[in-house]
Amino acid sequence: MAARVLYLHHVGALSGAEASLRLLMPHLDRARVQPLFAGPARGAFVAALAADGVTTLPLDFVPLRRVAGVLGAVARLVRLVRGHRIDLLHSNGPQTNVPAGLAGRLTGVPVVWHARNLIAGGMWDVDRALAPLATRIVCNADAIRRRFVASRGWDRSVTIINAVDTREFHPGVPRASFRRELGVPDPAPLVGIVGRIGLGKGHEHFVEAALRLLDGGLDAHFVVVGDPLFDEDAWRADTLHRVVKDAGREDRIRFVGYRRDVPVVMRGLDVLVLASDAEPCGRVLFEAMASGTAIVATNSGGTPEIVRSGVDGVLVPPRDPAALAHAIGTLAADARLRARFGAAGVVRVAHDFTIERHVARMLAVYDDALAGRRGR
Repeated sequence: MAARVLYLHHVGALSGAEASLRLLMPHLDRARVQPLFAGPARGAFVAALAADGVTTLPLDFVPLRRVAGVLGAVARLVRLVRGHRIDLLHSNGPQTNVPAGLAGRLTGVPVVWHARNLIAGGMWDVDRALAPLATRIVCNADAIRRRFVASRGWDRSVTIINAVDTREFHPGVPRASFRRELGVPDPAPLVGIVGRIGLGKGHEHFVEAALRLLDGGLDAHFVVVGDPLFDEDAWRADTLHRVVKDAGREDRIRFVGYRRDVPVVMRGLDVLVLASDAEPCGRVLFEAMASGTAIVATNSGGTPEIVRSGVDGVLVPPRDPAALAHAIGTLAADARLRARFGAAGVVRVAHDFTIERHVARMLAVYDDALAGRRGR
């Protein structure tokens, strides 16, 4: 009989963490797992899950500092677990990990936490502190798993890096349409940054690097794909637009906003840039590699576990527009090097980062978590 797994997430919008969770559910063997989702009642993420045929149940999760609200969410979650005969809880971040852990204790249902974030500065690592509430902890990268060293979470944790659907992202996706839309001639390199505009994503460094290269005479085109996801980041996009306009480079640095045709975008790029301060496990890296697109990325967070510098792309220090410009310029000027990196990325994804491999590893975690319950 299929295990009934209730997935928990606190955000209704659709970004990286949500896309990773959404990618998992449709690829699960329904003979082994019946997925349900509990979280916000509305939002692009929730609508996408419903379109995928996943049963969605409304349940609001509040910030952990609101203790009364957290306890209320736990009580409602316990009712869902019992009412829907849930066999396992899979939570997708700290705001749902804690309620899931408490509900699991109250119902005897095993709990899998997904740790997807890095801890910076003086942030309190609630997952590490409360790790005994989890049956198993899945980390997106070894950089994330290191949070649990010398804690009770270490033996419960395992690294399972994100994945990509190679039927969606692959070198056979048509390359020309996105370039024609931007007016980029075929011989000219097209360099892009893809993802939401927000704190720590490095868009300002990408734009500065692009301006340096254009001022130096590089014949290339640049594109920013994505919008701010949160209202507090709107000013960042406005600032980027203003910098490009003031420099008189709107013909070479384009902003195209949010796109649904990401496979077409990735295939149309010659170089994908990830300029984040520290990305835990950037989805765009897998998408670019699967598409055969060379990469320039920051040597921080979980990125070095995905992109091998000198093999699949070039890694540079974060917050260093000069180093970023040098790496982009090197790839923009060398089509053979781009092709070599792109081909290596396709092979790397096929070997390590397919959704089929990811699902198999996740199912092994579920089986392990459920084993104790079935043995009772």
